[in-house]
Amino acid sequence: MTTIPRTRRRRILRRIAITLVAALTALVIAMVVVERRRASAEMGEVIPADEGAYTAEIIASAIESVNYPPAKDRPAPHPPYRRDVHAKAHGCVQAVVDVVKDLAPRLRQGVFAQPGTQYRAWIRFSSGNTWPQPDSTRDARGFALKLMGVPGPKLLEAEATADTQDFVLINSPVFFIRNVQDYARFTRILADGSRLGYFFNQYSWNPLTWRVRELALALKTLKPAPDSLLHTRFFSLSAYKFGPDMNVKVSAAPCTRQPVVKVDRKDPDFLRAEMKAELAKDDACFDLMVQPQVPGRNMPVEDPTVNWSERDSPFVKVATITVRKQEFDTDRQNEFCENLSFSPWHAIEAHRPIGGLNRLRKAVYLEDARYRRSKTIDGSGNPFLAKTEPKGWCLDLSGATCGN
Repeated sequence: MTTIPRTRRRRILRRIAITLVAALTALVIAMVVVERRRASAEMGEVIPADEGAYTAEIIASAIESVNYPPAKDRPAPHPPYRRDVHAKAHGCVQAVVDVVKDLAPRLRQGVFAQPGTQYRAWIRFSSGNTWPQPDSTRDARGFALKLMGVPGPKLLEAEATADTQDFVLINSPVFFIRNVQDYARFTRILADGSRLGYFFNQYSWNPLTWRVRELALALKTLKPAPDSLLHTRFFSLSAYKFGPDMNVKVSAAPCTRQPVVKVDRKDPDFLRAEMKAELAKDDACFDLMVQPQVPGRNMPVEDPTVNWSERDSPFVKVATITVRKQEFDTDRQNEFCENLSFSPWHAIEAHRPIGGLNRLRKAVYLEDARYRRSKTIDGSGNPFLAKTEPKGWCLDLSGATCGN
C-alpha cells in the first residue's frame, strides 16, 4: 500500500479547504443575488391583490403578542396590556418643532408649508421588543414624534378632526422584511416559537431558499444600546408623500451639544436614567430632515429593505426639534405616555404614508391600540375606552381639565 508523503497530504488538504471556501463563498454570493433579484425597484406604490388577507393574519399575530408575551417575560397578573412592538417606553418628553425660516420653496409642504411655524410636540422614546427587557439587550430604539395644533382633515377616518401629525422613526435606515406577505410569514413563525426559522425557510436543506440578506439586516437592526437616546439618529424606514409630487424618507439627527451623562449601564433602565440626567441640565435638539426620492435611482417605495443612498439624495433639514430642559419621569406623565398611540396615519394628506409596510401599519396600529384600550383599567377601576389625541402638553387625554 502506497503512503502519501506528509507534505503532499498537506497540499491536498489545503487545496480541498480552498475549494470548499471558494464554493461556500460562491454559494453566499448566489444567495445574495437571489435575494436582491426578489427586491422590487418600483418608484411608486404597487398593491398586491392578496395583501388584505396577509394583513388580517398579522393583526391576529399582533393581538396574540399583546395577550401572550413569551413565558419568561409574562408578569402575574397579566395587565398592563402593552403594545405588540416598542412595548418599553424610556419616557415621553415635551418638545417644540420650529420649521426652518428660509426653507426652500419646494420643501414648503404640509406642516412645513409656512417657514418659521412652531408646533408643540410629544416624543416617545422606546425599545422595539414585544415585551420590556433590560436596556443592555440588543434591540431597535424608537422615536415617535407627535406634532400638535396641525389643522386639516386627517387620514384616519375615526380621527379626521384630530389636530395631530405623527412621524414614527427608529434607529435604523432599513427594515429586514420587504413586504406584507413576508411579514405575515415572519410573525407566524415567530409566534410559533422560532426566532430564526423565517430566515432559513423553516430550516430547509435548500440554501437558495434562505433569506441571508434579510438575516443580516435583522442583526443590524438589533443594535447594542446607545449611550444616549438624545445623541442617536433615527429614520422612518418607509416612504411618505411630501406634498403632491414628492416622495421622501424622514430622519431626525441629533444636534445636542452637551455631552452624554455617564450612568450605570448595569441599570436595566439606564437609557431613561441618562435622559433624565441630561434634561435636568440643559436642552437637547434634533434636526428633522427629509430625503427626496430621485427618479432612476434604486429608491423603491415597496421595498423597505433597500437603503436610499444619501449620495443619490442627501437629507435636507426642514425643522429643528428642541427638547427643552424638563422633568419627565413622573407617575402621571408615564401613565399618559402609556396611553398615547402613535401611527404614521395620524397624518394629513400632504404626508400620506406609502408602501406596503405603511399600509400594514395602518391596520395593525389601529387594531392594536383599540384592543389595548379595551383591556386597560383607569385609575377608578373602569375600562378605559376613550381614544383621543393630546391637547397640547396637558396630561389629561380627555381634555376635561385642560385649559384653552
